[in-house]
Amino acid sequence: MINDLKILDESPEYTLGHVDEEIILVNKGEKIAKCIGDMYGNPYCGLIVNKVCIIGGQYLLIWDNQKITKLDTVGYIVQMRIMNDDLIEFLIDPWSKEASVWQLNLKDRIPCKISDFENLKNMPYTEEYTW
Repeated sequence: MINDLKILDESPEYTLGHVDEEIILVNKGEKIAKCIGDMYGNPYCGLIVNKVCIIGGQYLLIWDNQKITKLDTVGYIVQMRIMNDDLIEFLIDPWSKEASVWQLNLKDRIPCKISDFENLKNMPYTEEYTW
């Protein structure tokens, strides 16, 4: 498909990734790749939930049926996880003063802080951590 694609998430039908700042969605069956948006600075993470793409980095992008919604957050989104079909959680940069865990209901698209994240406070940087 795209040689330099850095994969963020995959479903049986799609691959979500990026080439530098451009966000790419690949339809595996049709072997068609299309740019669905871009982000200042490379995205850190992404999810595909019921054909909705959620991309995290300096801000949160939601791509749903050709429409892009941009949600500003308090800091860089570094990881995301699916809680159920309507709810995701995301982690704000765990080494910053804004380190926190947030929820996003995919129906109303209003981010909500659920807790501070102090597990890595004053710890050295590592690629591997649990939240």
